[in-house]
Order: sequence, then C-alpha cells, then structure tokens
Amino acid sequence: MKNNYLLPAKFKKIGMCLAIPFVLACLWLLFVPGAWDYNLCNIPVLSVIGDGGLENSMFNIIETDPLDEIAMLGLLISIVFVALSKEKDEDEMTPVERQNAFVWSFWVTAVLYTLGIITIYGISFLSYSFVMPYIFFTLYIIKFNLSMHKLRRNLK
Repeated sequence: MKNNYLLPAKFKKIGMCLAIPFVLACLWLLFVPGAWDYNLCNIPVLSVIGDGGLENSMFNIIETDPLDEIAMLGLLISIVFVALSKEKDEDEMTPVERQNAFVWSFWVTAVLYTLGIITIYGISFLSYSFVMPYIFFTLYIIKFNLSMHKLRRNLK
C-alpha cells in the first residue's frame, strides 16, 4: 500500500498567493526596528509559557497583539502548501527528485544552523533560530523546482 501525503496541485497556487502578504509581514517584523512593540489590537490569549519562564507563568491568559503569530503561521502554512503540493505532471521521477531535494535542503540547513550557532550570539541568534525552519522549506522549494525544470528540459 502506497500512501501519498501530498496536497492537490491547486494548493501550490494558493500557497504562492498567500505567501506574498505573509512574507512582507514577516520581513517587516524581522527588519523594522520596534516592529514587535506595535500594539495594534491587543486581545486575550492563552500563554503556555510566559515571559517569566517556567517558574510562575505557565498557562496564563495574557493580553498581546497577535500580528506576529498570524504572520509567522501564515507564512508557514503558505510555504507548506507550496512545498507539499503535487505537480500537475507527476511521473515516476518526481518522488526521486522530491527526496533528493529534501535531503539536500536538510544538509544545507544543518550546515547553516551550525554556522549560526558558532557565529551568532545574543538576541540575534533568537531571530536566526526563528528563520531557520522557513529557510529549510525555501531551500527545498528552490532545489525541487530547479531539479524538475532540468528534468523537464532534458526530456524535451
């Protein structure tokens, strides 16, 4: 029994359309000084672990602006839609290319993360750590699409 956990091909376009505003929002949050301090719409949310760490601030209701969480979740969902959707012209070589792109992006991300651990310190490392999962998916998407482009060009 062969399971296929990929989304239908139409999710790639949906993910690309969703990615545009979420990429812009995440870049704004990442590079604009003080962007995390904006309080556009504070709402009560459940905080599993708060600012006080594990000692006394577990499972509390806090008031916060959910813009950063919405931006990061939206970007993650849109990238997953692009990365895990079928190709319109799936053939027997597509799973091989997917696997090769996955392994390649895993190794490159591991090397980049190792270099970051060695060379980035302080609060900048926290920002770097937030970016790394997105880097993995982005590298996978780029490598897979380049491999598929080369494969299609060679088949013509």
